[in-house]
Amino acid sequence: MGSSKNANEVAVKATSELSTEVQSWGQEVNVGQDLLIPKLLLMQGMSDAVTEGKAGVGEWVDSINLTKFGSMQSPVEVIPFHVQKMWDILTETEDGQFEWTRSEPIIESPLATGYNDNLPWNDKIDGKNIKRVRRLNFFVLIPSEVAEGISIPYVVSFKSTTLKEGQKILNQMYVRNQRAKLSPAAYKFKLAVGRAENDKGKWFVPVVELGSRATDDEVKDAFNWYKTITNSSTKVVVDESDNKDNMQTVSADTGEF
Repeated sequence: MGSSKNANEVAVKATSELSTEVQSWGQEVNVGQDLLIPKLLLMQGMSDAVTEGKAGVGEWVDSINLTKFGSMQSPVEVIPFHVQKMWDILTETEDGQFEWTRSEPIIESPLATGYNDNLPWNDKIDGKNIKRVRRLNFFVLIPSEVAEGISIPYVVSFKSTTLKEGQKILNQMYVRNQRAKLSPAAYKFKLAVGRAENDKGKWFVPVVELGSRATDDEVKDAFNWYKTITNSSTKVVVDESDNKDNMQTVSADTGEF
């Protein structure tokens, strides 16, 4: 009887030690030094994932794994906690269209090195015509992932005709929340889906809706990710595959916002 009890205790101890070892597996790798952030993309009729049958039109999906987070019928809920202001640089091609070449941070302070907030929308670089398009990159968390303890940040982008929707989030985070002495992550947002059209066609656009207050746990998780992303030793790379793969052209008035 006693030997059986001892054997059980040894087995429990061994299992416990194995569990501790398994949980610590991989902690020696610092992913923060090379952190790839996926985007939440709104699928269009000509999106690669749609034409390949991997996603549906009007769906919000993870740009890397194509995980579905929302649709026209079901908005995706997010917790925004940080923003990047960017210039998208588009270069004119031989057929007179403009294709995405690269993105670079907007430096707003005139006293800072590399100040570029006053650059013209239409310009020339190395003899080629280029366009600069403002973009707001919001770093967000998914509440359900926070609740499960498996959260990673995603980026939601707003530019050109959708920039005003992004400005709604910006104003809430850095004006209303600050006046109320709340953190930038104090409120959640819902990303719904709307429709837009012009003489060139129809497409889906994000529609921003203010959501409920974030919980203390959600704000804490957002702050931890904020510290990781803004740490000078962290190399943050946002997945730009949607720009590289789609190379969407822009009209002559892009940039007027």
